[in-house]
Amino acid sequence: MKNKNPLYVVKKDYVEEAQGVLDLIIKKLNLTPIIEFLMALIKMLLENVKSYAAFEAISDTVEDIFNRIELFRKFSI
Repeated sequence: MKNKNPLYVVKKDYVEEAQGVLDLIIKKLNLTPIIEFLMALIKMLLENVKSYAAFEAISDTVEDIFNRIELFRKFSI
């Protein structure tokens, strides 16, 4: 189904459709490489979990990162 009111990101001569407000902000501020880096970092950390204590430590770290991102999102929009 096609969106009735699509959002677009315009950069000089490049136009790209965004899926939502957050996607629009990510694309407009060119945060995609940072998001991809965070995803790769989290994936690498989770691949190296060997014990429950390590899982808890990584889980707390990832949760802290997402809490900070959520806080940024709440106060920046």
